[in-house]
Amino acid sequence: MEKLPTILFPSNPRSPLPPVGTHHKARRGRSENQFERDLWRYFPGKIHTELLVKRPELNQPYVPDFAYLDRDLAIDIEVDEPYTIDTRKPLHFLDCPKDRSRNQFFTDHGWIVIRFSEAQVIKTPASCCKTIASTIAKVSGDNTIMNAFRDIPTLKPDRRWTIEQAEKLAAQNYREQLQLKAEPSKPNLMNGDLSFHCPACGELVRWRGHYVSCTNCGYDQFVL
Repeated sequence: MEKLPTILFPSNPRSPLPPVGTHHKARRGRSENQFERDLWRYFPGKIHTELLVKRPELNQPYVPDFAYLDRDLAIDIEVDEPYTIDTRKPLHFLDCPKDRSRNQFFTDHGWIVIRFSEAQVIKTPASCCKTIASTIAKVSGDNTIMNAFRDIPTLKPDRRWTIEQAEKLAAQNYREQLQLKAEPSKPNLMNGDLSFHCPACGELVRWRGHYVSCTNCGYDQFVL
């Protein structure tokens, strides 16, 4: 896990452990709110937030930043920040025990784990989505999902930070400066102005109620 993105696959083939509900008070950063819209643009109807994945041995469940769910495929998509904004405590550093334990839990229970840095989802969100699509294509053996990414560059890797580096980044207000460069908050995902990339041919199509309808290839599917 020295570099991001980090992609981890289940150790044994099995059906993913299903979510048990939703967490309506899960804390989310500005970068995650923006990235959600990008994920929806490329994976309409497949992206879920605030899901609870129960740990059988503990009362407190895990809550993925984002979950891609499609039949027997489940992906835990995480946005890793170097420190907390409020307490300045280092996060997601190299060889972080909490991250190792969490990754192990999800892969042991049939989930794929993909971790991006906060900088990656802010600066190159479409390339992050391409990484997810490439992983899906690898697992499913179906490359049609890559049609929407013909002109999107491959994501450049970030090196994961140490505890000492995270402390220096906190002292430099790195995250605050990074988020100032991010795009302003965008409208609600469910408004009528959204458009998506067709999952079948990659063409940009309009949001029509609860359907993604593509006039290019005829794809028409309920997504909510």
